Amino acid sequence: MIPKPEQTSLQDALSSSLSMVSAFLTSSGVTRIALLDRNGGIITANHALAETLHCEGIELAGRSFHNYLTDPDSLLLTRWLSGKDAIPEDEFLLNVVDADQAPRSLRCRLAPVDGGLLLLAEEPDKDNKLLQEELLQINNQLSVLSRENIRKSRELAKALTELKQTQSMLVHREKMASLGLMTAGIAHEINNPLAFVLSNEQVLRRDFDDLLDFINVLGDFLPEIASLSPGIHGKILDKARETALEYLSEAIPRKISANIEGLERVKNIVLDLRNFSRLDEAERKFCHLSEGIESALLFLTPLLKEHGVTVETRFSPMPQALCSPGPLNQAISNILVNAVQASRSGQSVQVATREQGEWFCIEVTDHGAGIPAEHLPRVFDPFFTTKPVGEGTGLGLSIAHQIVAAHSGRIEIDSAPGTGTTVRILIPREENSPEFNSVARNDTGSP
Repeated sequence: MIPKPEQTSLQDALSSSLSMVSAFLTSSGVTRIALLDRNGGIITANHALAETLHCEGIELAGRSFHNYLTDPDSLLLTRWLSGKDAIPEDEFLLNVVDADQAPRSLRCRLAPVDGGLLLLAEEPDKDNKLLQEELLQINNQLSVLSRENIRKSRELAKALTELKQTQSMLVHREKMASLGLMTAGIAHEINNPLAFVLSNEQVLRRDFDDLLDFINVLGDFLPEIASLSPGIHGKILDKARETALEYLSEAIPRKISANIEGLERVKNIVLDLRNFSRLDEAERKFCHLSEGIESALLFLTPLLKEHGVTVETRFSPMPQALCSPGPLNQAISNILVNAVQASRSGQSVQVATREQGEWFCIEVTDHGAGIPAEHLPRVFDPFFTTKPVGEGTGLGLSIAHQIVAAHSGRIEIDSAPGTGTTVRILIPREENSPEFNSVARNDTGSP
């Protein structure tokens, strides 16, 4: 550490040196001179430099010299001041822009001093002046082109993202259209034999009742048969006990009813399958939102079992919504998949519907890890996912967002780490539609 008397002496010497430099700067009328700090700020400058920069009457001290340089030369000065590049030993050209934004070139030399650089500058030779001005213009044009290229690169990146998003949507629609055709074919093949079996139910019940009546009539004649032919009577009783005739007369109707109930469930599954993939019904129609939710949950049953998650539904009575059922079912399904995958085994996901002002609201709540705040602005971006590689494409919420937006609706997300996530799908009510008033209001309950 410098002793105090020596430190005072050093400060005095530095002050004296700065005074000498200041006097030299002021007195020089030809050479443009400036003392710059490590950030490119002007500590002091002479009148000749102020004149060159068209800054007469303006105090240059305290201003940044970068303000008077072209972009490439400003970057060069920054690298010299920071020590990233060596200060040139030879004379070099520096391109400056004066207060009127007029470009010009100066022949310069730099000399390092404590705390910055000493800049000495002069006008270029007259023979080279025109050439330097042309070079400066070219330099400025390159700067403009560079900025334009950056802008176009950003636009190209945005267009590429939109193209990928459109491509993903087209692929998704193609898959769903194929699914619609496949399910329609399956439904047709199942419905034909199913309709045949169900139509035979009444015939089967009638024929069984007739058979039972015949057996009962036969039972009424058993005493007479016993008196006429004890052997035949005994064989009839033995066969009745062997076939448990009394049990069969009660069990067969129950089994027929159970079979019919099972067939009705198959019929409902087929209907749900057709309902879920109704992409051929892209036109709007009135339907209960709860139907789409139930259809989605039916097909998510294997996923629910795999994750050990249950679903609690709470459907409020409300009118039918005007929507495109197939795409909206897909949006609901995507959100439900995210909720189930975010939940731990033993947890439940709550699904509710209600009217919210001018909107129909579908609300899905899970109690998983939640979404960090920094990720929330990006959850609808295509290909954005926080799931491990191979477990998600990052398209689910993006597709859901586009489908809901196509319904003039919106999706809201409330989430925080450790508290779970609530996703709300809001679909506008169509109360001004005559069809809404005449059709939807006639049925205000959910099935």
